[in-house]
Amino acid sequence: MKKIFLSLLFLVSLNTGASEGENTAAGKAEESSEIATSAVNLQSDAYRLTETLPRSDYKRGFLEENEISIGTILASHHFNKYDYHDYNETHNGLYINVNRWSTGTYTNSADEQSVFVTYNPNIYRGNSIKVNLVAGISNGYEGWEYAQGDYLAILGFSAQWMYLKTVLSYDAVAFGLELPLN
Repeated sequence: MKKIFLSLLFLVSLNTGASEGENTAAGKAEESSEIATSAVNLQSDAYRLTETLPRSDYKRGFLEENEISIGTILASHHFNKYDYHDYNETHNGLYINVNRWSTGTYTNSADEQSVFVTYNPNIYRGNSIKVNLVAGISNGYEGWEYAQGDYLAILGFSAQWMYLKTVLSYDAVAFGLELPLN
């Protein structure tokens, strides 16, 4: 496109000079030098224009990687209800996600306040759905079967459709919302 524009500019300049009667050698040399200078200026202007225009890879879809998002942990369902625990399934949790790392707090399944940290690498991403691995640690699980002291390892998968998010772990599924902040 730039070459076509420069060629047209060159032809228009030649045509204008011929119509004004500039047929001398000095006039043609001067005209060529002006055309060359104009072409250089147009190329640098075109370069600056492309530097300021947004690139197509800056476009973000609904579930593109967000640097920062905020989420809630609303409820859960436990699969091993035959166990001796009377599980809390309303969690009132809040977390922040920054570049695939999440940290937050919630009322855990034993009605204790827990703090957690997870890393969430991408497995699949579509137009309005994404699936991540969830790996991390949470406190507040003293005496639980899989806990090490007060800490419980978190390992599972998350699936998100639009703002709705679920996290599936070894014995429960949790539900919540996640909203991008940028």
